[in-house]
Amino acid sequence: MWCFTNDESKAWCDGRGIATRDSGLPTMPEKNFQIKAPLSGMNWSRLHWISGFLASHLQPFDECLLWVTQWGVWPSSENYHLFYRLRESYREHRSLPNAPGHLFLKHETADLTSFLELALLCGWDFYLLPAPTYAAVFVSHDEFVVINTDAADAVQQVNESLPGSALVGEVTPNT
Repeated sequence: MWCFTNDESKAWCDGRGIATRDSGLPTMPEKNFQIKAPLSGMNWSRLHWISGFLASHLQPFDECLLWVTQWGVWPSSENYHLFYRLRESYREHRSLPNAPGHLFLKHETADLTSFLELALLCGWDFYLLPAPTYAAVFVSHDEFVVINTDAADAVQQVNESLPGSALVGEVTPNT
């Protein structure tokens, strides 16, 4: 795992064809399906499970960028001590505002899952942007997740696994 500044995260996205806004923050890559699911009613004892579930919907990837884009919304939920201790295990000592991007390689899925668990626990906004990009995820501090995917079977999997999820958009192929 490597940590990136906002500029480095943007450059990584640009190099992989993932668009960014004028503000420099990423946009969700357009895919065939968009699914939105609430996290507000989630049983938090399943926090590790949902983290792994989200990471699994990005597979297969060679690299995945976890880009934290907002923090400090729910300070009482944030565990900076745990976050910085976890980052220190990778010899990363910069602060979250200075290096909010986290790049994981395909063999680091367990590490990605651990960082996802912590980001969910802290109530942060973040994007999961894999390369190649078959799917992408956005999680909001407002307790919902958006999954953009090309996999039709992902819609059913998300609906079965995340109560209250709904297909927001579907692209119909030109015939």
